[in-house]
Amino acid sequence: MSLAAAVSPVVLSTYDPKGQYLCYVSTALDKQRISVEPVAKTQNDSFLNENSLFLDNSNLKVTSLQWSFLSSNETLCVFIALNNGEIWLYSPLANEVIIKINTGNSYAIKDVFIFENKHLWCIDSNDFIYQFDLSDFQLITKFKLDNCVQLNKIVILSETRLLLASHQIFLIDINGKQCIMTYPGHVSPVTILKPLNNECFISGAQNDRFLNVYDLNKGSTKSVLVCQSNIVKMSNDSENTIVTITEDGNAELFEDPLINSTNKRRAMKSKQASRRLKLLQNDKTSTQIPIIDIFIKQDILNIMYLQNATIPFFHQLTWKQWTEIDNEISLNISSKSVNQSKDRTLYGQDVASVVTYKEGNISVTAGDNFKHIEDLIKDWEQETTENERLNEADDTAIESLADKVLAISGGDSGKKSKKKGPITGTVTVILSQALQSNDHSLLENVLNNRDERIIRDTIMRLRPNLSVILLERLAERIARQTHRQGALNVWVKWCLIIHGGYLVSIPNLLKTLSSLHSTLKNRGNLLNRLLALETRLDITLNKLKINDTPDDVLYGDDEEGFNLDDAEDEDDVEYNEELDDAGLIEDGENSGSEDDYTDDSEDEDEDEKKVSQDKKTSEKKSTESDLEDDEEGYSDVEMS
Repeated sequence: MSLAAAVSPVVLSTYDPKGQYLCYVSTALDKQRISVEPVAKTQNDSFLNENSLFLDNSNLKVTSLQWSFLSSNETLCVFIALNNGEIWLYSPLANEVIIKINTGNSYAIKDVFIFENKHLWCIDSNDFIYQFDLSDFQLITKFKLDNCVQLNKIVILSETRLLLASHQIFLIDINGKQCIMTYPGHVSPVTILKPLNNECFISGAQNDRFLNVYDLNKGSTKSVLVCQSNIVKMSNDSENTIVTITEDGNAELFEDPLINSTNKRRAMKSKQASRRLKLLQNDKTSTQIPIIDIFIKQDILNIMYLQNATIPFFHQLTWKQWTEIDNEISLNISSKSVNQSKDRTLYGQDVASVVTYKEGNISVTAGDNFKHIEDLIKDWEQETTENERLNEADDTAIESLADKVLAISGGDSGKKSKKKGPITGTVTVILSQALQSNDHSLLENVLNNRDERIIRDTIMRLRPNLSVILLERLAERIARQTHRQGALNVWVKWCLIIHGGYLVSIPNLLKTLSSLHSTLKNRGNLLNRLLALETRLDITLNKLKINDTPDDVLYGDDEEGFNLDDAEDEDDVEYNEELDDAGLIEDGENSGSEDDYTDDSEDEDEDEKKVSQDKKTSEKKSTESDLEDDEEGYSDVEMS
């Protein structure tokens, strides 16, 4: 990025054919503004133009500028090419658009050229070539060439020939609508294309520090002009002198660019600049001022630069007075020119202010810009420490009289005196004053409170009409400072709960709280994805926990836990409640005497013995039969 582009909001600029006016396009936030400034100004800037043409639609962008006189009334106007396929005819004196010329489609206009103030030629991004009559602004011809694609520049040489440029340069026959000759091109797209005379023209490309001078009829390169850095703009006085502006903000001047070296052994076609110009601020720092645009006519140079980031200033000088020894010349520009100029800000400047406000210090960024995240974290930690210190000081200030007397008398020294928090009514008053006066520092002191009870009571005492302003301020901070979202969401929640009825009654509520709506919507879109991620993590952790659990923990060990065989034996035992009540079941610890048993019990014991004996006999037979079956399944060798 060039130095001029880094510090300047100027997108395009061009001088009129006589060098008396400058038309430039600047960016104000997301919209563009077209302004025309006179070059000749007095000390009090009485000729400063206060009128500008603002593009209401932020999607409209200016792609090219061209000065011309209307043949009907000899009025100097500016043709403004836009990215929507239209060309506006702007009158600086009336400060209005006189006529809008439409190409019939929405392709962006890439370049415009006015030929003899009679015809307007232009090309669009679809490589169509248009010709309009400036007397009635009607379309004369429209055509497209197959071999000419990605066109950027157009120059009309005569009524029968024109030049087109993309990466290469084409000579076109207008009547036959065909390419006559192709010239050696550049690596990057051509941005500079101008005829020097009837026999040669000059071209330059984007991000290139070379200017090529071509022979129009032969197609060969006559000379190459070499600058110190990439070329941004160029101005020439016929074929005698060429001056360029480089991306570092300096100007380089070439004398007699068509005359090559006089060395007979080796003819050098490349030429270096004979003089280089640099603007410096006339103060202790000697800061460089980048040159935005330049115009040369004979031996007079007119240089345009910006101060206070938006105000254009002009400086005229005679370059022929310098000798060849002065290869690099630095011009000191006084910094007092800003104070002498007429104020152009919306609300004026504060006379009592020590430092003049500069719009160049403004930076507009998105809420998700984490480029300087380390600096933000340091600032946040420092701010948190400072707020804690202030809260401690506030708590000490509102300490009750009883606590102070107790502290002085030394009573209850073993226990720490309990400090009270901030009073809700006081916080509400401070919050109301901060919202009404748009005092951000005072509002920050209130928003740093983390006690939800105080937040609820404060919003409950707040007037409903101020709740809308509070929500807007909260949305701005949530969008810019994502680390404070958790604390600020508490304020948003209680605003919606307490003043929700009033907010619903406001017409166009979505438009009023558009920033809050967009911020909460962007945060809410992440909720479903986070819930799905939480579910997947829980399932994965549960699977890992089950796989890592050993079997002895689940079923127990023979030594420490229970035995499955013992459990099965216990299940086979049948418990009889009647026998237990009658005292007829032995518990294995205390056995009764023989006298305690009746005859019935003896009979029952005999029956039980018979049953158990029969059971043992059947088990013995089954075991013998199993052994016989097993023996039948093996051979004699295996049994031995």
